[in-house]
Amino acid sequence: MQPPETDPPSPLDAAHDEIETAPASFDIREMESRLAKLEQMMADSLGRLDQLQHLVELSFMEAYAQRRENVTPREGKTRWSEAGFPIIPRNMPIFFGTLHSNDAVDVDDMLIRGWYAREDWGVWGRESVQQVRFAMEDYRGGYATVHLALQCFLPPEIVQQNVDILANGYFLGNFDLRGEKQIVSLRLPASCVGDGNILLQIQHESPVSPASAGVSSDTRILGVGLVSLDAG
Repeated sequence: MQPPETDPPSPLDAAHDEIETAPASFDIREMESRLAKLEQMMADSLGRLDQLQHLVELSFMEAYAQRRENVTPREGKTRWSEAGFPIIPRNMPIFFGTLHSNDAVDVDDMLIRGWYAREDWGVWGRESVQQVRFAMEDYRGGYATVHLALQCFLPPEIVQQNVDILANGYFLGNFDLRGEKQIVSLRLPASCVGDGNILLQIQHESPVSPASAGVSSDTRILGVGLVSLDAG
């Protein structure tokens, strides 16, 4: 009696056996190591981009400082940093209204872009972008905290307006402002503050004029309203 015939093994069967018997080559630790390296590379790239933004925002201020070297200092109470920023005392509020007297600084030296004339309560921003500059007295590194007292003009049908705030090119946050005065607190890392010279930029989402809103005859496009500032 002859044994039953069997089909010869096919190449597919051989490949299947090899897959089942081959040792696993996937190493979870190797994959985790590669992911960690990629995350570090991304973090390094973001850090370099932040530094580049910082340099771009400060470049025009450096040019301004170079111009000041050959100019006789202006009379007034403002003291200036080497980079050409007005120095303010730490943890002491600076008021922008004309009814207040600031013994340490002429506040007009701080308002460098996008502002109307100061009023008794403070100063309105002009259109979408406003900039404030200052240097913190005796800054020796570490985090810095800046408090801004802000307000916003609101048309009757709007309950709040949105603003972005940056310092030396670093994005610090997005804030909703109401019509009445409110305090916005900003925390600046040491990499943002640098040597203590700070350029704050406020970007208003959609400024409008009271005249266009039917509130008054004031045709100014009102950005953010700045009441006071302190840093420490």
